[in-house]
Amino acid sequence: MKNITNILLSIFCGIIILSSCEKMEDIHSDFLKDGDIIYAPKPLMPQSFGGKNRLKLKYYLMNAVNVNKCVVEWDEGNSSQTIDVTPKLPLDSLEIIIDGLEEKSYIFNIYTIDTNGNRSVKEQVTGSAYDAKFQSGLTNRPLASIVGGGTTDSIVVSWGTPAEGHTGLQMMYNNRAGEPVSRMVLPEDDAIVIRDWESEGEMTYQSYYVPEPLAIDTFAAENEQVTMPMYIEFRGTPVDKTNWTIVDFSSEEPAEAQWGPPIQGLAAAAIDNDPTTFWHSAWDLEVNPEHPHHITIDFGAVIKMNAFELTKRQGKNDCQKRFTVEVSLDNVNFTSLGTFTYEQASASQRYQTNSLPMARYLRYTAIEAYEDKFYTHLAEFSVEGVVAAQIDRSTWDVTDFSSEEPAEGDPNGRVIAALDGDLGTFWHTQWNGGSPDYPHYFVVDMKQQVKILAVECFRRQGDDRGQAKYKIHTSDDGVNFVDQGTFDFDNKIDAGQMASLAFMPEARYIKYEAIEGPNNFAFLAEFYVYGTTEP
Repeated sequence: MKNITNILLSIFCGIIILSSCEKMEDIHSDFLKDGDIIYAPKPLMPQSFGGKNRLKLKYYLMNAVNVNKCVVEWDEGNSSQTIDVTPKLPLDSLEIIIDGLEEKSYIFNIYTIDTNGNRSVKEQVTGSAYDAKFQSGLTNRPLASIVGGGTTDSIVVSWGTPAEGHTGLQMMYNNRAGEPVSRMVLPEDDAIVIRDWESEGEMTYQSYYVPEPLAIDTFAAENEQVTMPMYIEFRGTPVDKTNWTIVDFSSEEPAEAQWGPPIQGLAAAAIDNDPTTFWHSAWDLEVNPEHPHHITIDFGAVIKMNAFELTKRQGKNDCQKRFTVEVSLDNVNFTSLGTFTYEQASASQRYQTNSLPMARYLRYTAIEAYEDKFYTHLAEFSVEGVVAAQIDRSTWDVTDFSSEEPAEGDPNGRVIAALDGDLGTFWHTQWNGGSPDYPHYFVVDMKQQVKILAVECFRRQGDDRGQAKYKIHTSDDGVNFVDQGTFDFDNKIDAGQMASLAFMPEARYIKYEAIEGPNNFAFLAEFYVYGTTEP
């Protein structure tokens, strides 16, 4: 703080010296023509900040030992305002609010008075007050689109380019419980995702502006309303566990089999569709493990989850109390669905997954038990959702592409190589006789309407020079496409990388568009679509 004060003092001293040199004649003529006159320290570096029928003036005083008043005059001296001041030494900043102003520009003269009645030289600053004229020119930020709804769990509200002075937009709507929700859209936000809204309810939105960058008041445009899309709750069905497997667990207890079937106590008992069997963490070791205890399930397919259910071991109240659930598409990168509490008296308990995650793997972790037990047990873990089946590509046709490279050696280089089920072949954009820059794309006719839940991409095996980001578009007619999102792609790994399409679009045509990478070309070994063809 001391350093800042010293810097400001140096600046002000420089200003005073320059001002003294430039205005010496004015000072002498105005104040010394009748003899030596003592004058108070003058206001330095005055600034104005506009507002609604008012404005704020800010200035600095340096070494103003005896100054006790500040006077502001405007309208050629016909209007004025005086305030009492007690400046701090050696430097202080002071502010004055001028209220009751008409909407126009003003010239203000500011001067100080000390305890002996001496006045300072006047300092001049211009400023503006704003009202109905400025207000009348305000419009809301354009609403570009509302996409989603129906059986989709979310909607994306997209906004156009904000006008000058726009500070934000307020959205107001009700959630499904009828409770009001208010959200702010900042100027840099192009879109907002809403996951819980009242079906066909009204959304009100209103933009806010400042008339100048540092204005002290904000003005609002007239609010507008739009009807939100219909909300149809996504409901999956109980997912068949036939192909489920346990791929990891913290511990299990085979000794439980002495009182039941061979599976008793094993992790696999938690997914065998039999509530009379159960997984139990180890208790027959020399040193038994404490919490946390976990199992990891491989569903054997990708699932769009809307709920899961836990069934506790029958007749036992020392069951899990708190637990976490995480999901993954690759059994490496897991996303948490949260921490949950199980009601001790419940035989089973169902939990909604409002985010509708896509998952191939699920990790359940018990972190606390009732009755402070060190162990855990679980009879069944069940999931509701829709299985995202890999869509048959045997009838697919490539209808359009940006470029391909036959010189790679048939079928390599052609788009069809990304749809042939062979990771050893690949599509490559043109490099012979020219090498176009991004974006690179191809369009596929799937020959049927597909509810698309996810896509999976494989890089050209062993080659990290390709694209690192791509977009997916869908269409019903192959002409008008809808952007379904932008996805990152790790071009350094050979394994397939799956991306979930949040809006679960129903489409016949799908467009893959590589948009960014370390070089100007793109390639792809395989491209898969996951979803369902059921109505």
